[in-house]
Amino acid sequence: MQCILVALCSYLTHYQARPTGIAFVDSSKLQVYHNLRILRYQVFKGTKKRGKGTMWWFYGFKLYLIINDQGGIILVKVTTANVDDRKPVSEMVDEL
Repeated sequence: MQCILVALCSYLTHYQARPTGIAFVDSSKLQVYHNLRILRYQVFKGTKKRGKGTMWWFYGFKLYLIINDQGGIILVKVTTANVDDRKPVSEMVDEL
């Protein structure tokens, strides 16, 4: 299961677009499983963290994307769910 995240990031960075001067940043949650099954399932044991999205708490990861005005992906980053959104975004912007 963990190799899927690596494959996703490598696929998205393979089709990396060039910055055009206008960029959009967004984050999305990658929920591993439902909150009622927290104690039962052991997917990503030791890797997943609890974080808060726009709709309640969840266990999993966060996906950050920076795209240009044409919809091309410029940068991709995946973090654990408990990371503050400002830190990865500022790191990604520094790379531009």
